[in-house]
Amino acid sequence: MKIIFRSIIPITLLVVLLSIWIPNFIVDSVASADNNAVDSTIGGVETGDLKGEELKALLSNSVNEWYTQKLTVTGGGTSVEVSSSTFQFDIESTVANYENQVHKSWFAFWEDTPTVHLPLIVFPSEIVKNEISNVSSWDTDLTYNNVELNAAYLKTDPVEAVVIDVSVLETDRISLSVEPMPEGAMGINELVLALHDTVIEPQITFSMIQKLGETMNLANREAINFVASNLYNAALNINAEILERHSQNEIPSYLKPGLEAKVDALANEDLKFANTSSNTVVLKLIMEEGNLKTEVYTPAKETEVDVTVSQDEEIQPRTITRYSADLAIGRTEQVQEGAKGLRVSVYRTAFDEQKLVSRDYYPPVDRIIVKSSKQPEVQTTSENLNNDPNDQVDLDGDGFPDDDTTNGNGSTTPVSGSQNNNSNASNNNQGAASNNSANGDTKEENLPPGSYYDKGGNLITPK
Repeated sequence: MKIIFRSIIPITLLVVLLSIWIPNFIVDSVASADNNAVDSTIGGVETGDLKGEELKALLSNSVNEWYTQKLTVTGGGTSVEVSSSTFQFDIESTVANYENQVHKSWFAFWEDTPTVHLPLIVFPSEIVKNEISNVSSWDTDLTYNNVELNAAYLKTDPVEAVVIDVSVLETDRISLSVEPMPEGAMGINELVLALHDTVIEPQITFSMIQKLGETMNLANREAINFVASNLYNAALNINAEILERHSQNEIPSYLKPGLEAKVDALANEDLKFANTSSNTVVLKLIMEEGNLKTEVYTPAKETEVDVTVSQDEEIQPRTITRYSADLAIGRTEQVQEGAKGLRVSVYRTAFDEQKLVSRDYYPPVDRIIVKSSKQPEVQTTSENLNNDPNDQVDLDGDGFPDDDTTNGNGSTTPVSGSQNNNSNASNNNQGAASNNSANGDTKEENLPPGSYYDKGGNLITPK
C-alpha cells in the first residue's frame, strides 16, 4: 500500500504540470499559426492576420482596383486589350478554402502552420474568349487559359498569347519586292529581325513606331527610311488603307519616286496602315546578299492590285555661279552636280477601280559652279598703240575712243567725223550729268572746270 501511494504522488504532480503547460502551449501554437499566416496570399494579395469578413473586404477592394487596369494580350505582332471587367470572382468560396488550409486543430500542435498562396476563383468570361478568338493566329483556348490565370492572381502585366504555326497562314504571296541596301544605312538587320513574321489581323492597324519600339534606336535614319519605304510599297500592293505616310522629299536610290516613305519617332512621323481585307496577312522581311526581300502572305488572295507611278512634270535645275579669289585666273570648278526635280502621282487599281493615293514633289538640285574672280592685267605701251592704225585708244578715260591725232609739228588736227563724235560725247555727258542730278548728285553747273560725266556715270576731272 505504501509503495502504491508513493507511485501515485509523482503521477499526480505530472498531471498537474501538464494541465498547466498544455493550454499555454496550445495558445502559443495558435499564435504561431496566426503569425505564419501573415506570409500567405490570396490572388497575390497578402492576407496578414485577417480573417472572415475583413479578409473578404480586402479582396473585394483589390479586385475593384484591378478592374481599373488595362489587360493586354500580345503575340505574333498583334496586341489586343480584353475586357477584364467581365471577369467575376467567387470571393466567398476562395476565403473559405483559404481558412480551411491555414486552420490547425489544437491537438496537432506539433505540426508547422503552412504558408498558403491561393488564386482567386474566377468564373469563365465568354466575352474575353470571343475577343481572343478574333485573332486567327492565336490558339483561343490556350491563350484564354493564360488570361484567366493572370486574372486569378490579379496581375496587370501583358499576357503572352499562344501563337499557332504562322506557316498555315502563308498560302498565297500577294506582294514581293527586292531592293538593294543604300549606302550609309546602319542597323537594318536589327529592324528586319523585329519585323519578320509580323501578323496583321483583319481591321487591325500596323504602326512602325509602335512595332519597333526601342529597336529603332539601333538604326540610323537611312536604314529606318529604307525599311519604311519597303513596308509602304508592300502596303500599297496588298490594298491596305494608308493612314499615315510622310515623303522623304528627295528621290531615293531604291524603288520609284512616290513609293518611298520616312519615319521619325522624335518628330512623331509614323508609317501606319490598316489591313482592310477579311484575311490575316503576314509580313516577312529577310536580308539576302545586301538586298532586302519583303514579302506579304495571306491564306487567300482577294483581288489583284496594280500600283502605277505617273511622272507629271520634270523640273530643270538652276545653275548658280559663285566667285572665288582662291582660283587661278580663268579657272572654273563644279562643286555640286545638278539634278532634275519631279512631280509624281501614285495610283492604285483594285477591284477594277483606280484611286489616287498620293501626289509628291521632289525639288530639283541646283548645279553650283565656282569661277575665279581674278581678272588678267592689260598693259598698254606706245609701241602697241602705233602697231595698228585702226586701233582705237581711250586715253582720257571718257569711255570713247580719242578723236584727235597728233601732227608732225605736235599740234592736233581733228579726224574726219570727230565733230559729230564730240557732239555725241557731249550729249552723253550731259545726259549722265542730268541723270546724276535727278538722283540727287552734284549738278553739272557745280562741277569743277573742265569736268564731266562719262557714259558710265563716272566723274572725270582733268588734272
